[in-house]
Amino acid sequence: MEFIGDSHTVGYGNISTRRDCTQDEVWATTDTAQAMPALTARRYAADYQVNAISGRGIVRNYDGMAADTVPTAYPFTLFDKAARYADPAWHPHLFVIALGTNDFTTPLHPGEPWKTRDALHADYEQHYVDFVKRLRAHAPNAHVILWATDMANGEIASEVGKVASRLKAEGERDIGFIPVTGLAFTGCHAHPSTSDDARITMALSTYIDTHPEIWTQK
Repeated sequence: MEFIGDSHTVGYGNISTRRDCTQDEVWATTDTAQAMPALTARRYAADYQVNAISGRGIVRNYDGMAADTVPTAYPFTLFDKAARYADPAWHPHLFVIALGTNDFTTPLHPGEPWKTRDALHADYEQHYVDFVKRLRAHAPNAHVILWATDMANGEIASEVGKVASRLKAEGERDIGFIPVTGLAFTGCHAHPSTSDDARITMALSTYIDTHPEIWTQK
């Protein structure tokens, strides 16, 4: 299983007992081993990778931050992009992707490439579709699950749902979309807590268990 995302996938501040955290406290309370990817992989006794970067999105980073987006950084081992990641033995059967929080949870600012929210939506949808197709080119038999929270008044989930629909309309098979609701966001800076991680894991597991073709090695 390969998990791709942002801070929600990283497990940013997930073991914190409060939302107000210093940067040192964020580092001390971020435990990826207790986050959704590890919980899900352990449930299915799966090998897994976590390829996630806090603050990054599909086309736009948090608050318009200037840095590589996840699709831009993804092919490389490190941020310097000196070497491309290559492991001929890695063949994921499942991609679990959550990207959009950083694209949509802050308002657009003057000088950004998108003059309107509709323009941002169009760019996001196209780049997300393209990113999934790139992943499938290397793992053509993998199932892809896109999941999203109900943050930003549902804007993220709406856009991710459109991406899933477009992929299916363009002939991509084995595409799933899971909207996740009811999270408390009590981790650092209103991020998912370990309880939220368990809720996300349950949503993913329910989907996987009702589609047994996704994971047969249970």
